[in-house]
Amino acid sequence: MDTLKKAGIIAGAAIGGVIGGAISVVGKVSKVKIIDEIGSSIVDSTIYTGTIVGDIASGTTDLVAGKVTKNEDQSQEGLTTLKEGGGKVVDNFVNNFKLVAKNGGEILEGIKEKDMDKVTHGAKTLAKTAAVGAMTVGAIKIDEGDIKKSEKESEDASSINEDSTSQE
Repeated sequence: MDTLKKAGIIAGAAIGGVIGGAISVVGKVSKVKIIDEIGSSIVDSTIYTGTIVGDIASGTTDLVAGKVTKNEDQSQEGLTTLKEGGGKVVDNFVNNFKLVAKNGGEILEGIKEKDMDKVTHGAKTLAKTAAVGAMTVGAIKIDEGDIKKSEKESEDASSINEDSTSQE
């Protein structure tokens, strides 16, 4: 039932493209990098959710069809696909729990060390995770590299602005 898997991915991409794409455009137009990143993460998250839904729908269909037609191979394939979908749900939950714990720890460490960069990075990642989670109601995929890259770009832009003001 690869058709159901593909349909899940396509549905996730379509929904993510509309919601996340619109948010990403707002971020690009307003030149607010984190809004653009949230939009991109929404697209990634809805595609991943669609993949999981497709796996579960496909696995269920194969399992039931195999049992009805007494085709053990099809039943086994359906069970394997269902386990893959369930594994993706668990893996995503564990990864997001680790992400939240890591960034919560980074905030606390930043506060103890009076390092505002750590506090800011941790807070941005947590805010991004919360925003994506609230809008996707499913699997959450956050790329921490985007946040680190946007912070570096902000620092570079700040130093350029400081250089140009000091020259005036």
